[in-house]
Amino acid sequence: MKETGSAGRTLAIVAVAVVVATVAAAIRVMGGPAAQREAKLDVRRVDDLQRIAMLVDMRVRHGEALPADLPALAVRPGTRVALLDPAGVPYEYQPTGGRGYRLCADFSTDTAITPEAWRGDEWAHGAGRQCFERTAPVPRADRTP
Repeated sequence: MKETGSAGRTLAIVAVAVVVATVAAAIRVMGGPAAQREAKLDVRRVDDLQRIAMLVDMRVRHGEALPADLPALAVRPGTRVALLDPAGVPYEYQPTGGRGYRLCADFSTDTAITPEAWRGDEWAHGAGRQCFERTAPVPRADRTP
C-alpha cells in the first residue's frame, strides 16, 4: 500500500509541475496582462487611424479638399473622430501635398513581436511614434443625370 501512496504523490507533483510549466509558457508566449493590455490599446489606435483615413478618403472622393487638420474633419454633424489615442496622446494628421496625407500615432508594441493581434501589413508598426503615408482616392466624376 505504501507504493500506491508514493506513486500517487509523485503523480500529483508531476501534474502540478506540468500545470505550472503550461501557465508559465502561456504567459511567455502571450505576454502578461500588461502586455496584452498594451497590444489591445494599439489595436484600438489602428482602428482609430483607419476610421480617420476612411473619413478623409470619403471627403476627397466626394470632391472636397483634404481637411487642414483633424478638428476640421470632425466638424460635420454626426461625424465622430478620435483626436486622442486611448492614453490621451493626440493623433497627428498632416496633408503632404496633392492628395497625400500622413497619419501618426504613438504605439506601445511592435507588430513584428506581437503578430497574433495583427491584421495585415498596411498598418504594421514598431513601438514608439509611427507614421503612415496615405493617398486619398481620385474624386468621383459628377454623376448628374
